[in-house]
Amino acid sequence: MPTFSWFWRSCAALLALVAAIGLLHLPSARPWLNRAGGCPIPRATAAQVEVAQAAAFGRFRGRGPAKERPALGFGLEITTRVDVEAWAVKHRISCEARRDGAVLLCDAVPASAVSSGGSGRYEELAFGFRLRDLRLVNVTALRSRLTPEEAGRELRRLALRLEDALGAPATEGVAGDPAVVVHRHANYLAEVSAMSLRGRGHVLREHYMSAPE
Repeated sequence: MPTFSWFWRSCAALLALVAAIGLLHLPSARPWLNRAGGCPIPRATAAQVEVAQAAAFGRFRGRGPAKERPALGFGLEITTRVDVEAWAVKHRISCEARRDGAVLLCDAVPASAVSSGGSGRYEELAFGFRLRDLRLVNVTALRSRLTPEEAGRELRRLALRLEDALGAPATEGVAGDPAVVVHRHANYLAEVSAMSLRGRGHVLREHYMSAPE
């Protein structure tokens, strides 16, 4: 199953608004959380995680609604878990349900399955669903073993696409390591980040979320 374990990805999901926090789900970051006593999220229920997410994201919510809410071609608060399961079957993608079905983790996803003309593949796609109706509210995508040129080129491409759809980002730093672009709206959050990681080349992470009510 996934190279990036669910234990650590769960911790990062709650704190994904800040680029550095988004790195906590990577193996190299585990000692940081271990020194802090570990991540409590695996012991929480799906309902408790949903409440915690709403509280965390409420502090960082932007002003004004997003004109669009890109999420790798999926519709936030529109696409259902059944829709994602059907998409996975159509493209012969292996997915595993977690958190009482509130999360689907999909491995080795061809980029062409989420973007017309896309190349390469996502190491993982994680889909998070609202408990009351199992509609999609959270999408996280991971790609690793990229060259610096590939990671930089893809980060800039994604940054331009988000800017075309949403306007100027709240945070942008595409030249650093890690590099990050963040968009914050009243109803939507998006973050794209890239960093070098020993033994894994450059890792690119995308995170798109419907802001909790």
